[in-house]
Amino acid sequence: MFHEFSHRHTPCTVNGLPEAVILSRGSSGSSQFGRESDYIGRFAPESSVLPGALIETGETFLVCSLRPTPDRDKYCGMVKTNMIVKVQRYVQQYDENDNPIGEPEFQDIETEVQSFVRYVTGQLRQEDPGLLPTSTHLIRLQNTVDVRRPNDLLLLGPDRIVLNGRPYQVDVIDDIQFPGLYQIQLSEDMR
Repeated sequence: MFHEFSHRHTPCTVNGLPEAVILSRGSSGSSQFGRESDYIGRFAPESSVLPGALIETGETFLVCSLRPTPDRDKYCGMVKTNMIVKVQRYVQQYDENDNPIGEPEFQDIETEVQSFVRYVTGQLRQEDPGLLPTSTHLIRLQNTVDVRRPNDLLLLGPDRIVLNGRPYQVDVIDDIQFPGLYQIQLSEDMR
C-alpha cells in the first residue's frame, strides 16, 4: 500500500539514511498535547525503520512503536521532538598518579540530543501513578544516548540533563515502555 500512495511520500532520513514516509497526525484524543505531538508514519516494507529510530523530515520524530500492516508496510507511532538537550556527568579529574585534581564538576557527555519533553502536571500524575513525587519532567530520547541510571556504581552522582539552560537530575530511566527509547524522570537538580 505504501507504494500505491507515492504522491503522499515525504522525503526523510531514518537515523541519517535517506528514505520516504507517509506522515499523518495521530488520533490521541482532543487534547492540545495529543494534536501537536502524536504522528503516524507509514514506511515501505524494505525500510530500515525500527522502534527508537530518529526520523527527520524538516521536523524531527522519535519512533515509539512499530507494527507491520497486512501489506507488510511498517506502521509507526511517532512523537514529534520538542527540545534539544544535553547530558552532563559529574566527574573527577586525576593526575598521572591517580590523585584527584580539584573538585568534581559536571562535564558535557552528549550535546544536541533530540528529545520529547513533558512537564509533569497533576493530570499526568493521575494518568501515570508510577511518577515519583519529586519528578518535574518526563523526557523521551534514543537509548543510544549515553545517560546512565542513578544507581550505576561508576557514577559519583546521578547524571544531569539540561533543558533550556536549566539542570535537572536523572532519577529513573525506563527502557521497557518504549523499545529503543529511554523515558526518564527528572527532578530539580540542587547540586
